[in-house]
Parts: sequence; C-alpha cells; structure tokens
Amino acid sequence: MIISNMQIKDDKISRETFSIISLGCSKNLVDSEKYVRQMREQGYEFNTEPDGSDAVILNTCGFLKSARNEAREYIRSLIDLKKEGRIKRIIVRGCMTQFEGTKQLAEEFPDVDEWFGIPINTPKNINFNTDKITTTDKITADTNTDKNTNTDTDTEQISLLSYKQSEIERDILTAKHVAYLRIADGCSRRCSFCTIPDIRGKFRSEPMDKLLMESNQLAQSGVKEIVIIAQETTFWGKDLPENYSLVDLLRRIADIDGIRWIRLMYAYPGFFDNELITFFGQNEKMLPYIDLPLQHINNTILNRMNRNITQDETEKLLDNLRNKIDQLVLRTSLIVGFPGETNKIFDELVRFVMKWKFERAGIFAFSPEPKTAAAKFNDRIPIPTIERRFRQLTEICNQNAVAWGKRQKNNIVSVQIDGNYIEDSGYVEPNLFIGRTYADAPDIDPVVYVTSDKKIESGKLIKCEILETDGNNLVGIGV
Repeated sequence: MIISNMQIKDDKISRETFSIISLGCSKNLVDSEKYVRQMREQGYEFNTEPDGSDAVILNTCGFLKSARNEAREYIRSLIDLKKEGRIKRIIVRGCMTQFEGTKQLAEEFPDVDEWFGIPINTPKNINFNTDKITTTDKITADTNTDKNTNTDTDTEQISLLSYKQSEIERDILTAKHVAYLRIADGCSRRCSFCTIPDIRGKFRSEPMDKLLMESNQLAQSGVKEIVIIAQETTFWGKDLPENYSLVDLLRRIADIDGIRWIRLMYAYPGFFDNELITFFGQNEKMLPYIDLPLQHINNTILNRMNRNITQDETEKLLDNLRNKIDQLVLRTSLIVGFPGETNKIFDELVRFVMKWKFERAGIFAFSPEPKTAAAKFNDRIPIPTIERRFRQLTEICNQNAVAWGKRQKNNIVSVQIDGNYIEDSGYVEPNLFIGRTYADAPDIDPVVYVTSDKKIESGKLIKCEILETDGNNLVGIGV
C-alpha cells in the first residue's frame, strides 16, 4: 500500500489537503503515480497522513473477490474517519468501481462522496470544492471495440480523477531508485478465470517513443532499476503498426545511461521466443530473473483456463530458459482448486513444481469471479480441499525458496540497498539496511538484511557476504 498526501492550491479556495491510498498491483500503482504528477503540476503539495486530510482518494483493485473485500474494508475505515470529523471527503476510484459499477457501490456506501472507474480523459478544469455527489456510471472497458467507452450519463461535475494516462508524466511513489514501467494496458487473452479484460479492456501497447522518453526521464531522476510490467509483457509491440518485438524495446532501454537493472515481470510463456532468451544472455543489464505466470501444468486444466499452451510447450520453454540463462531465478504464479482439478491432476501439478524448483512463486486459490467463464463451471472443488491444496503447494514453493537462499550462504553477492530497517515503533536502525539481490523483485520477494558500520545510501549497489538465512530472507554484512 502506498500513501501520499497533497495540498491544494486554488485561486478560489483555501489550501486543502488530501491523500491517496493505492491498493493492488504495481500496474495500479502507476495509475496513482500519474495522478499525483498531474495534481502537483496543478499546484498541489504533499503532506503525509490520510487522517486529518480534507479528502482521501482510494485507488482500488478489483481483480479478485478478496481484493474487492479489502477495498471495502478501507472504505469502511475511511467512513469512520469521516464520521469522526477527521476527514471531509472520500473519493473511490479504480478497478473495483470499474468492475462493479458506481451506482451499485454508491447505494452500498452512501457516505462516499465520489466514485470513478478507470480514468479516461484529462479535464481542463477541476471543480474540487463542491457539495455535489458524483454518481458517475461505470466506464465500460469494451473488449469488442478498439476504444473504451465513457458512459458517464450521471456525472454532475468534472471528474477529479479523469486524465489521459498514456500522455502524462508521473511522480514515483516507490523508493526513488526503483520504478515500474508499464509498457501496455489491458488484455485480449480471455483466460476463463480472469476479470482483467472486463476491467481494463483490450491489450494496448504503449508507443516505443513514449516508453523511451519515460525511461530516460526515470533515469535522469535517479532510477537505477526499471521493472517492466503489463498484463502480458511479452506481447508488447505486436499490436503496433511497426510490429515491434519486446527485444526491440528492451535493447533501447538498456542503452540508457544510469539504468543498472532491468527486471521483466508478467511474461506470457506462449510469446517467450528465442530472440528474447538470447537477449537475456547477451545484455548484462537484463537481470537473470523472469516472472512467468503459468497458472497450471495439466493439459485439461490449461485448456479449460483457455491458456493456449500445452504442458509439453511449457516444459520445453523452461528447459530452454534454464539451459541458456546463467543463474536464472524463475518466479511463477499457480492456481489451485480450479474446477475439474482432481486429486490426480493436483498431484501432477505438485510433481511439476518439485521438478522445476521455482525459486519464487505466488500460489492462488481459485476464486469464481463474476462475468468469467470459469464461474459457470459446475464441477467446482470443495473449499476445504482447495484450502488444503493451497497450503500444500505453498509449503513446497516455500521450501524451494529457502533452499535457494541456503545456497547463497558464504557467498559474496551484489545487493541493491533500498533503505534503513525501520522498527514497528518507527525507530530507524542506523546500522541495519534492507536490500535486494537480482533474485528479488520489490514488494513481492524476499529481502537481504545488511549490517554495516557505515551509512549506505538508498540505491547503492554493494557487495555483501551472506552469513545466514532468516526464513526466505538473507542476512549478511557489507564488505
């Protein structure tokens, strides 16, 4: 969760404060970062806490029921603050409102002042100081056309949160040496379990020139690590007139001075070609770390998921990656309890994970999401069985991660420092630092606890001797 605050400067109103809470994935965080930049350019200034702000904006995730439940918990907490007089306005936007529709949510939470879906257009004027409640209808992500359709028939004021996302800069809300580069939005794949096409629309690559301009700006601002994200990064460029490959983009980003690490996330296995594999082996800025969401390995389940890849194709790709990319760390995502997953099929998935020993993994219990094909399958797995399988596969993946960490003991490794270790009380440990190796993506992977008798600036790459492990994390000393 990222929280930032701003103060409003307007000719007609006194300085008012507001904050933004960004839930969900890194792709959603990019939306929040772009919004912050737009507000700063219009005169807004940052503070620190939502509590006490005049307005709080909640940028929601809507991918899974659990994420929507989390957003509702935040809304209830904000309503409590509003009733206590500690905040004045609540504005909710993002993927949950896009998915469920603002009218329904406005009826559920009448104390929320404004609701918005995925922002589309940039308003020329912003009317913040108003008593009107905006009940903007759902902005439909139409997957049957090339453009999203704004159906804001009930809008009573210009949306505070509408802006053209692909055309503005952003303010980084992560550590200043790390930034996400969202190279595309939407998805056209229509996996049977996934809500993304209904939320974000069809797959749309960002133009090459725009991405290179953004990457240069990030490098000039001190960013050392670029994390490439999209719903499906390996399909980037295929929908552009130039029919670029992802390597065309990565090669140009790697040429930018100041960029030290390039990390690839959300790579779809069906488009991970030999050109891309070769580039990993040739360019030293490309970290030997690949996030490859596979979801399952059984052919029957893959077919029902509409993944358009087979077990044989998947294993050939994994073999190719392991053989051609030195010191490769693989991250994957897997779903357990998908309808039709028998005990035999689940055992097949377990053997697959034990065979390939993914160093990093995220395990998800199947959730029947509205509007998805899988929600209509009638051969669902009992919830207790799903929960048992979730625990079992999570433990196996955790053992793989721990084993990788133990192999690093007594090694000298490169660690990028993210900052000092901060106690729960807020005390900053002056000689204890948090860092990451090439094997650790920000926020989702383990970290390295580094002790040093010298101050280490955030973003610095140091050599560290690994002394021991702490669960999945590494413990070392700067050398």
